[in-house]
Amino acid sequence: MPVKLTKVEQTARTRRAILDRARQLFATKGYAATGTEEIIAGLGITRGALYHQFGDKLGVFQAVVAEAYDEITGYLRAKVESIDDSWQQLVFGCQAFLEIAQREDLRRLVLVEAPAVLAVDTLVEFDRSGFGLLHQAIDRVFREGKLDTIDPEGFAHLVNGSLNELAAWVAKSDDPERLQTAQKLVETLFVRHQI
Repeated sequence: MPVKLTKVEQTARTRRAILDRARQLFATKGYAATGTEEIIAGLGITRGALYHQFGDKLGVFQAVVAEAYDEITGYLRAKVESIDDSWQQLVFGCQAFLEIAQREDLRRLVLVEAPAVLAVDTLVEFDRSGFGLLHQAIDRVFREGKLDTIDPEGFAHLVNGSLNELAAWVAKSDDPERLQTAQKLVETLFVRHQI
């Protein structure tokens, strides 16, 4: 006899199904070309369930992008956690961020669709955790006397903007050399400010 799900479990399962399907569609077709009927097709749910969970298609998209940003932050944490040297953590973490620009599951969603659809304030909010990691890393190397800058917080904003632009540039090409070039540019930027 199948186990009966509670209302909370059913709601969580429905939400997860919508997010998984929507992410696949938004990442491959884009926001504008994806309709709510297509998102719920084959899931055995109504459009009303989608609206109840997310309000509208934009709400679904925001939830998908928020999860993608959390995934990126987790990816960066995992990439640098085994590195002991704070300077290497900073440089390698920034270079690792650029790798997402060539990941098919994230490239279009985060670097093409999100900036075209969402307000800048929303994107800044989603990036808060990732920017926090960058700011902490820059502040750490500054306090350790390894970074020459007049202001670590301002420098973190400078680097964050540069990384976002470089990632968008990398995302426009499948050429792995473009990623390598961007990663070398990051290294060059930091070497110029290294003490």
